[in-house]
Amino acid sequence: MGETSINIDGYQRWATGNLVDNRNRGIFAEWMIGQALDCIEPDACRVEWDSYDLLYKDIKVEVKASGLSQTWNPNNATTPRFTISGQKWTWLTEDEATTRLAQGLEVVHRLDGAWAMHDPPSRPADVYVFCLHQALPATNTNVADPATWTFWVISTKTLNAAVGNQKSIGIKKLDQLGERTCWQEIRQAIDNTETG
Repeated sequence: MGETSINIDGYQRWATGNLVDNRNRGIFAEWMIGQALDCIEPDACRVEWDSYDLLYKDIKVEVKASGLSQTWNPNNATTPRFTISGQKWTWLTEDEATTRLAQGLEVVHRLDGAWAMHDPPSRPADVYVFCLHQALPATNTNVADPATWTFWVISTKTLNAAVGNQKSIGIKKLDQLGERTCWQEIRQAIDNTETG
C-alpha cells in the first residue's frame, strides 16, 4: 500500500471557510480576541466545550459573538442576543482540583482531567467579551475586519449582579453594563476591569 496524505488546508477551508456562519463567526471572534490579547500560543489549538475560551495572564475570558447579518437573511438586520447560560461542569487545573479536595469539595476525574460540578450552574470565566459584527450583509472579508465589530468587556461579577441566572442578554443591557470599545482597546479594557 502506498502512502496517502490529505491536504488539511482543504479541510480547514471546507469546514470553517464561511466566516458568516454563526458557529464559525463565533470561533473567529474567540481567535480575534486572542490576537488582541496576544494570549494564544503559536502551536495551540482551540478546545471545544472548555470551561472558558481564553486565558489572559491569570484572567479567564469568555468570548460571546453575534451579528446583525445572518446567513439565512444576510441583508436585513436581526436582533442580536448573546448566550450567557451558566455551566454545570468546570474543568479544573491540578492546583484547583487539589484545593477543592482539601476543602472537602467534590472533584470528578475524567480522561481529560478533573472537573467540578456546579448546582446551580455558574459562569467560570472572570470576564466576558461580547463581540457584535455590524456589517450588512456580512461577508468573509468584513467579518475578518475588526473595524466592523463592536465589543463590550464586562466582568462576570457585574454580569451576575445585573442578570443573575439569565440565559441570554441583548445590546440594550450590555450598553447599561459597560462601554462599547474597539478591538485595539480590548486588552486595556480587560486590564482595567475589576474581576475579583
